[in-house]
Parts: sequence; C-alpha cells; structure tokens
Amino acid sequence: MIQKLNQFAIASLIGIAAGLAATPVAAEPGVTDTKVVLGSVTPVSGPPSLLGKAHMLALRVWEQDVNSRGGINGRKVDIRQDDDGYVPQRALQGVKRLVDVDGIFGLIGTSGSAMLQAMLPYINEQQIPTINAMAVAAAHFTPPNKTVFVVGPTYCQELSSAMKYMVTSKKLQKEKFALVYQDDEFGSDVRCGYQKAIKELGLNSVSEISFKRGTKDFSAEMLSLKQVGATFLASGGVVAEHSMLMKEAAKNQMPLTILAVHSAHLTPVQALAGAAGDGYFVADYVPPLTDLSVPGMAKFMGLAQKYLSADEQKMLNRYSITAYVGALLMEDAIRRCGKALTRACVVEKLESTRNFSTDGLASPISFGPNDRHSPSSVLVLRSDAKNSRFERVSDPIPVLD
Repeated sequence: MIQKLNQFAIASLIGIAAGLAATPVAAEPGVTDTKVVLGSVTPVSGPPSLLGKAHMLALRVWEQDVNSRGGINGRKVDIRQDDDGYVPQRALQGVKRLVDVDGIFGLIGTSGSAMLQAMLPYINEQQIPTINAMAVAAAHFTPPNKTVFVVGPTYCQELSSAMKYMVTSKKLQKEKFALVYQDDEFGSDVRCGYQKAIKELGLNSVSEISFKRGTKDFSAEMLSLKQVGATFLASGGVVAEHSMLMKEAAKNQMPLTILAVHSAHLTPVQALAGAAGDGYFVADYVPPLTDLSVPGMAKFMGLAQKYLSADEQKMLNRYSITAYVGALLMEDAIRRCGKALTRACVVEKLESTRNFSTDGLASPISFGPNDRHSPSSVLVLRSDAKNSRFERVSDPIPVLD
C-alpha cells in the first residue's frame, strides 16, 4: 500500500513539474524575438510643437538606421509616440497609454521639465527604463530615480556656466542684470542658475520677473526692466517667449545683452524676433546643426538626408540632436544586454555607462550606482539671424557642480 502511495506521489510530482515547464514565462514588456518597442511622450501640438516634432524626426532617423543594420541583437526597433501638448496631466496620461496600449519596453522621449515631473511616479512604479535628453531639471534626479537617466546640464548649471563665461570674457561686471522666467519647475531651475552666477560673481541684479505659462504679452515686463535700467537680460522662456522679449526690447530701444537658455537655439526664434533676433547669445550643450566639423553631426545630417524629406529636414533643430544622443545611449545599453533583454538589464547597463562617446554631439556620458545625471559641458552660441544660423563663441565649458 505504501509503495503504491509513493508511486502515486512521484507520478503527481512529475505531473506538476511537467505542467510548470509547459507554463510560458511572462514576457518582458515590449520585447519579442524580433522586436523591441520604445516610446516617446513629446509635444507635437501647441506652441512648443517644433520641439517635439524635431525630437520625433530624429528618433525616426535613428529607428530606420538601426533597422537597416539588422536591429539591435536581431530585434527591430518600433517607436510609439504620444502627444502631451506640453501639459503635465496629458504627459502622465500619455505614458500610461504607451504602457497599457502599446506595451512599450522603455522611454526615449520625456517632453518638458514639468511634464517629466508629472510622469515620474508612474515611471518609478512601472520601473520603465527612461532616458531624458530633452529638458533637464535637478528635480529629475534629486534624489535619483532608479530607472531614469538624464543627459545634459540642468538649466541651473547651463545658465550659471554661460553667464559666468559671458561676464568674464566680455568684461560685463558693471552691467545691470535682470531675469525673466516661467513660473514653474522649468523656470525655477533657470532662476537657480541666474542667482548662482549673480552671487558668485557679485553682480548687480536689478530685477527678477516671473510669468505664467502661455503668456503672450511682455510689454509690462520689459517696460519695468527699462525703468530700472537693465542692460543684461537672462531670458528664461520656452520658445516664443524669447522672441517676444527681444521684440519688446527693440521697441523700447533697450541696448540689452541677451543670454537665453537652450530653447532659444532655434531658427524660428530668430525669425519670430525679426531684426531683434540678431546677436543674442544662447547657452547649450550640443553644437549647431550646421557645424559639420563635428563627426557625429556630419553622420546624423547624412542619415537625415537619407531618411527624411526635404521639408522634414527643415524641421530639424537642436532637440533633434539631443533626441539622437539619447537614442544612441539606449541602443548601447540594449545591445550590451544581448538576447536576454530585460528592463532590469538595461537599467544595469545604463548605470555602468562610462565615457560613452557621441562623436562630439555632447561630452562623454557617464552614470553610476547613485548618479543618474551626466551634465556634459556648456557651449555659448551667438545668433546669426541674417544667415539663419548659430555660431560658437566658446569652447566647451565644463560643468563643475
């Protein structure tokens, strides 16, 4: 009897083991034997749409280039996109849609500072590998978010470094400084950089003015700056605000030196500003698209000519380059994971990234166990509106803090 029971138990165990072996292991989100699905939440409608459209065009260029090379470890890349219209709540809805409907593996586009801030709790909950190379704020990595990796200086680091370069190289210590900035997370980081430079160099700040997102009229703000005698303006606009401020300055005949954050590194900003758009300065961490002496830029522009129409090529801008840099970083991490691709592996590989080269598109990129931010270096550019281009006026300025 005991022998029969033992035989029955053994048979049962064998049956259970066979059943477990036949049960498929849960698939990693967005990964099959032939494909990996990545997502991007960017503004492709509304006033900042030229940022999101340029970003997405670069991701399409990268997608087609990768797939023409056989994909990553035999898997073709499939990019899905959601439009947040530059609205934080829509950004959160967008990333949820990409996860629930499109089943994405990771994110390589995260819109503006406030938009990523709105998405972070959900990204953390889902443990989505995420690269942000579009809008960088300290709140994105302080404290570090395990799966979120940030490329480029914060607006605070960017503006502070550029202001200090401008003041020392052009001997502007005696100027009267002013700041106009957007009243949100983005603007707060811009203000941080302005105040840091003012304090460290002992400069005379005569005004700080905030504005609400979507403001269209800056006549009162610029009249106020004229009344206090401002001669140096740090412009903390998103896109069109830079142009509006410049036009108001010209209308009021204000001889201002204007330094803007990288969102002014756009030919449409030059065009919207008209004659006032010539000669302003911009802080950025990627070179102008026209600088084909940079090997990475020459390669990217060659791929753009191959995969984009003439009209699409005209829509490219500095946000295309940061998108491409982020995509290259994700490609490297996925490739290093081999065929056994998991979110955890990609996070591990990104974390171990040391001095990743983008052939001059940005400074070498590195992360670490408690470091999810690679600040790169800052460049100061000058607007040559007459020729619809930007020119370097500085060598790369290391970000030291």
